[in-house]
Amino acid sequence: MAKFVIEIVHPLWFLREYKTLDMPVVRIGRGFDNDLILGDPHICAEHLIVRTSSDPPGWVAQDISGQNGMYVRKLAKVTDRALIQSGDEIVIGRTRLRFFSPLHPVVPTKLLVPANRFLRTISRPVNVCSIMLVCIMSFVWHVYMTSLETISILKLASGTLVFLFLGVLWAGGWAFVGRMLKHKAQFSVLLGLGVIFLAIAVPFINVSAYLGYVTNSLIVEMVTAGVLLGGACAVFLIANLTLTTNIAFKKQLAVSLAIPLVIIAVLTLLYFSFKDEFNPNPVYYAALKPPFIKILPSQSIDQFLVETAAVFVFAPHKDLSK
Repeated sequence: MAKFVIEIVHPLWFLREYKTLDMPVVRIGRGFDNDLILGDPHICAEHLIVRTSSDPPGWVAQDISGQNGMYVRKLAKVTDRALIQSGDEIVIGRTRLRFFSPLHPVVPTKLLVPANRFLRTISRPVNVCSIMLVCIMSFVWHVYMTSLETISILKLASGTLVFLFLGVLWAGGWAFVGRMLKHKAQFSVLLGLGVIFLAIAVPFINVSAYLGYVTNSLIVEMVTAGVLLGGACAVFLIANLTLTTNIAFKKQLAVSLAIPLVIIAVLTLLYFSFKDEFNPNPVYYAALKPPFIKILPSQSIDQFLVETAAVFVFAPHKDLSK
C-alpha cells in the first residue's frame, strides 16, 4: 500500500491540491528537503513522517515537530502518533491533509445541468407562455384593484410590458452566467422560474396588505411582506445559483439569505430615515380593501343607519335659569 494520494486544503479554504506519492516513508514539512513541502508558516521545517502500514492497512503518522502538534479529526484530539486510514484527515498548522487510497470510492458525478422533472416541465414553450399569461393576468388584476383612478388599456399594456421585460432581462443575465460557467444557458428554464416568482409576488403583496388592513398596522404589513417576499426571493436565488453556477449549497444558502436581508435592512433604514417625528399633515394608514375573506358577519346599509341613529339623539335641553 505504498501508493497513496494526499488532498491538501490550504489555509485559504477554497484552495485545494492533490499529491500522488509512491514511497513507503513520506516526510512532510516546510523544509526543502521534505518529500511534501508545505508553505504554511505554522508548520515546522520537519513536521510529520508518514509510514505505510500493512497490518492494519493504512498509514502511521508521526509528529516530530514538538511544537504545534498534529490534530487527528477522527480522534478529535491532538496527538503525536495515529493510524490513518483512507479518507481520514489530520491538521498540521492551519493546513488540512486527507489521505486516500487509489481505490477509495468517489461520490457520484454531479451533473452540470440537474435533471429535474419540474424544470423540464416549465422549460417547455407552451408552459412558459401559460405561466407568463397567468403572471400578466395577476399583474393587471393587482394594478386594477389597487388603482384609485381609471386606468387606460395603454397604461396597463405598457406596465405589463415593463413587468415582463424585467423577468426576461433577469433570465437573460443568469443564462449568460450559466453559459460561461456550465456551458449551457437554459434560458427557458430561468425565464419560467422568473415568471413564477413574479406571479407569486403579487399575491404575497396583497396578503401582506390585507393583514396590514385588518390589524390597522403598517408594521404588520411590512414584516409580512418582508418574510413572504424575502423567503420567495431566497428560494428563487438558490434555484438560479444551482442552475448556473458550481457554488456549494451552503454558500448558495448564505448568499441567497444575505441578499434579501440586506435589501430589507436598507428599505427599513430608508423608511425610518424619511419618517418625520411630527407631521402637521400626517398620512393615515386607511386604505380600503375589498373583502377577500369574510370573517365577520355583514349587515345592510339600512341596519347600519338604524343602529347609528341613536348617536344623533340628544337629551332635551334643561333651562338652568329657573
